[in-house]
Parts: sequence; structure tokens; C-alpha cells
Amino acid sequence: MAIVLGIDIGTSSIKCVAMDADAPQPIPPPPGWAGARGRGDTTGLPPHHDRATADNSGTAAAQPPPPGWAGARGRGDTECIPPAADYRVLAFAQRAYPTHQPREGWSEQDPEDYLSALEHVVGECVAECLRQGRTQQEIREVALSTQADTLIIADESGTPLRLAITWMDTRAEPEFREMIAEHGPDWWYGRLGQPLSVYSSACKLLWLRRHEPDMVGRRPRITYVPDFVAKRLTGIWATDIPSASWSPFYNPVERSPADQVLQALDVEPTQLSHPIPSGHPIGPVLPDMAARFGLAEGTMLIAGAFDQTAAALGAGALAGGAGVLSCGTAWVLYAVARRPPNDPKHSLCICCHVGPDEWGIVLPFTGGSAYDWLARVTQAAGQASDAAPLIFVPHLYGGLSPDWQSASSGSLLGLTLAHTPEDIRLALMRGMAFEARRNLEAAEPFAGKPEALRMVGGATRSDIWPQMIADVLGCVVEVAPVSEAACLGAAMLAAGRSSASAATPDAAFSPDPDSSRRMDSLYARYMEAYSMLCSHYAAETDA
Repeated sequence: MAIVLGIDIGTSSIKCVAMDADAPQPIPPPPGWAGARGRGDTTGLPPHHDRATADNSGTAAAQPPPPGWAGARGRGDTECIPPAADYRVLAFAQRAYPTHQPREGWSEQDPEDYLSALEHVVGECVAECLRQGRTQQEIREVALSTQADTLIIADESGTPLRLAITWMDTRAEPEFREMIAEHGPDWWYGRLGQPLSVYSSACKLLWLRRHEPDMVGRRPRITYVPDFVAKRLTGIWATDIPSASWSPFYNPVERSPADQVLQALDVEPTQLSHPIPSGHPIGPVLPDMAARFGLAEGTMLIAGAFDQTAAALGAGALAGGAGVLSCGTAWVLYAVARRPPNDPKHSLCICCHVGPDEWGIVLPFTGGSAYDWLARVTQAAGQASDAAPLIFVPHLYGGLSPDWQSASSGSLLGLTLAHTPEDIRLALMRGMAFEARRNLEAAEPFAGKPEALRMVGGATRSDIWPQMIADVLGCVVEVAPVSEAACLGAAMLAAGRSSASAATPDAAFSPDPDSSRRMDSLYARYMEAYSMLCSHYAAETDA
């Protein structure tokens, strides 16, 4: 039997799962097991009715996976998980690495930490396979799911020239404003497939050109996590097309290099890696790296995808079928479209999906980080009062998709002496669900309304979240059988599967008619309040 490894290199850790690629029957997760939890260790779990034990921070405490099940993933992890839908899980391992924040707004990582953590998790999975009587030669393919748009500057050999600047870094605010003033937001959207923001590596590259000119002037390699790791593993500068399309240098609509962006940023095509379709081979792992990682010579690295695309594949997202709501530090709504959306508002984020004729609509918004913040600053929730429901706009780090109101802030409206901490918690949960609805409504004209929305991530461990979101969205919400789906998606690509299949969900939640009517009324109040707040915060910014 062949074994595949699906690896997710996330924002704070790496996970690895080993799976049989040709097991005759799927092995579902045991009842009640949600798997390894992830994106930045943020679940967004309510304190009651959860499926995992909560620790004092208000997040779910990790449980060791039972035999035969690799568990789940979030954008804070790196996994090696072979696919579950026709595969049997053999091993799972996870390793964290640090993020350095030397100044406010800065977020950096040492790229060598990715390789050290990768060596650890792959080595653990290989050792476990050997303990089960399997051989190194049976591990034939490896594929990566990675954090997107984390900028790595390296020399031709793949040696980093400085710490990586992660996707969360906001140091390039002046450069962002200058780039918008020079070309205009529409120019950038037409070439990037998403609004230019301070988070974009395009802005950070201009920052480097100004603050570290000697390094940039030597025309180094401009790389990201997937191609940096590919170079070190195989000696080949290559990336996957979905990851390339989330960078500034590849136009997702045209599926070709963004030549005008390269010219605007003074980047030569030779500084970038070659994009390869997901599921296609990049090359064999170098003998010395295979020995370091415990792999057999000839083990093939397969082009994977960035984490949201891999998670959508693993969770079963289909064009005209199920969409995916990934619940982590940020929540991300991902829909698959058969043609690139032509958004006149220029607000939707577009990427290449794993198939050659499919595109992803990627809508990030405030998620579990806001819920964890509330858990830190309030006492344990008790009972809700009978006071009027509060309105909580959860923009604690600005408004993201669908309208990118960076001046927006977290706002709690309607508070009285009668309200309790539980009222505030429920208001925040509703606000996050209302943000999901705003994004779903923005995507509907281009991807259609999904027949169901499939949830993955830590919030799936509570029945409260899926039911509330079903009531707010007015559609069936399914809990994916693997809540951490990016490793699964990577493993599917390693095994040669680039199309999703509709696996049976763990649970399905249908809208309750009475609750949906109440949520519709509250949503109208929420949108009215949000409109007024946008004007307020915009006026503060202009003052």
C-alpha cells in the first residue's frame, strides 16, 4: 500500500498526518472526537455545550487523538494528514514555532524554524509508520498546505537573507497609502484579484526596498513558504498555482504572471518561482533531505495549495454545491466558482482553486480572535438576561471582507445595567454570524447560494455555533467530518485527487423558522448600526 503525507505549515505550528492512499474503506473519526485544534489556537467555543474540555483561557484544551485518527487543523498549525475519505490515518504529529514581534505591527518568523518543525513532525510520522510494520519505501508522495503571502527573501541556494515577514505584519502602512495614491485601488484590484491592503507582501516589498536597500538591490529570490520549502527539499524553485495567485505577482483571473505588478515593484521574473498546478509533481526530495527527514530516496514532493484552498478541498467545497466556513483566528468563507467573478465593487478576494477551470472566492472576516479576547476581559458567562438584545460589531482589528472598512472598530451598542456578560457573549456570537451573512450575500451573485455551508475548525465542537449560523444564513450548516481540513486537502493532492467529494457530514443543522425570523430582524438592526458606525469612524479618521 502507498502512504501519503499531507502537511500544513500554519502561522504558529506545523502538523503532519500519514495515511494509506489506497485503503479499501474509509475510517471515520470516533464519536465525539473533534481532532487537533488549530488556527492560532483559537476556537471560538462557547463555554457551554462544547465537545471538548475548556481551559481557563476560554479555548478548548487539546485532547490526544485516539488510535487511527489524525484529527483536525487550523491556520496555526503544520500537519501531515493523509486523506480521510478513501484513506486510513496511520500517524499524526504537531510542532509549534515562534513568531517574533520586535515592534508594534511587526510579525516575523525564522524560515529555518519551518524546516526544523517539518523534520520533527515528518520524523514522528515516519517512526510511527515503521512501528506499525510499514516501510519508508511505502511513503511515496508528500504535499503541502501553507500559510499564504508570508514573504521570504532568500539567496539562490534558498538560504534566508532575513526573517520572514508574515501575512499578519502591518508595518507597511505608509507604503500602502502611497501605492493606492499612485495607481488607485481599481488598478491594483484588476491585477491582484483582491483589494490591495497593508497586509499585502507588495507593500512590504516596497518597505524593504526603502529600509533594507542593499539586500533588495542584489535582486534576491522573492519567495513564500511553499516555494522556500520546495527549494530546500528538492532544489527546485517552484510553487503551486493557488499560492502563487494569492501573491501580488500572479493574476488569478488570467492565470498568468501579473507583468504590470512586476514592473511597478521593479521585480524581475527570474526572482520568482515557477507555478505548478496543484497535484502535479515538483520533484523528488534530495537524498540528504530525505535522510534528514527519514524518507526514502525518490519520495516525490507534489504541488499543494495555500491553506484556505486546501481546507476547502478537504472539506468538500464544490462549485454550485457546498461552501466552506473555516473557523479560526479569522473566519473565512470560501466558495468555488466555475468562472472568475467580475465584481464591480472590487471587494471580493479571488484565487485560483486547485482545478484548472475553478476559482476560489475567499472572504476573510473577524473570527475566533474576537471571541478569545472577550473571554480574556470578562468573567465567566452566566445566564442571559431578558433585556433587549445587544448589537456587537466585532471589528476588533478593523473591518475585512466584504467592504474592507479598515477604520471600523469593535462596537457594542444598547448596553444597560440589566445586561450580563452572557448577553455580551451572545451578541458577539451573533455579530460574527452576521458578518458571515454579509459575506455570503456578497458572494452569492458570483458563486450562487450554496446548497449547504460546511463548517471546519474549532467552532464545530459546539452545537450552538452551527445552529446559530444556520438560523442567521437561512441555509443548512454541516459539520465537516474532519474539522481541520487543510491537511486532508494536501494529502488528497499528494494522492492525485484534485476534486472534492461530498463526504457525509458529522452533523447537519437546519434553520429553525422562528429563530430565523428573529435573526432577520436583528440582522436589519445590525446593518443599520454598522452603516452609522462606518460614517462615525470615517469622520474620526479624517479629523
